[in-house]
Amino acid sequence: MQETLIAKRARQFEWATIGLLVVLALAAIIAIADGGLSVADLRDDYDIKNFPDTPTLWAITLWRVIEIASYILLLWVLWSVRGWLAACANGDTFQLDTARRVLRIGQGLLALAVVEILGNTIIILAVTWNNPAGERTLSIALDGSGLFTLLAAALLTLFGYIQSEAARLMAENREFI
Repeated sequence: MQETLIAKRARQFEWATIGLLVVLALAAIIAIADGGLSVADLRDDYDIKNFPDTPTLWAITLWRVIEIASYILLLWVLWSVRGWLAACANGDTFQLDTARRVLRIGQGLLALAVVEILGNTIIILAVTWNNPAGERTLSIALDGSGLFTLLAAALLTLFGYIQSEAARLMAENREFI
């Protein structure tokens, strides 16, 4: 049986996604081995006016947890994309399992967007929490990348619901035949 163009492209993108996952995993290993997630990194990432000379241990730990959670969410979304592409490459384009994979990708992107948007605010507040009154900082920011990620998450979630309905209709049509 000849492979369709969709299956062929899906297989190519699946391998590209696997390559990206490997590169991101290696980058994380190298960054951690090189002293990543240090106080200097925190200071560079959050160059705010009232940054304390020595951030508290709980603020540093919270920052590390949020950064690691964000990275793990990104890897999980990419792994879900890989699974979706593998299913499409195998010809399972309109199956309920494939639709669930798309829903998971959308939900993962939504979680990633929320962590990215709220994480920035929480980290800045945590870092400046022990500053004297008047020198604490609450910074709420929503930039273009956060909005784009929210939009992509909403669209993928909607696409997952649409694909679920298409899979249901295909299963119903198979019963008639």
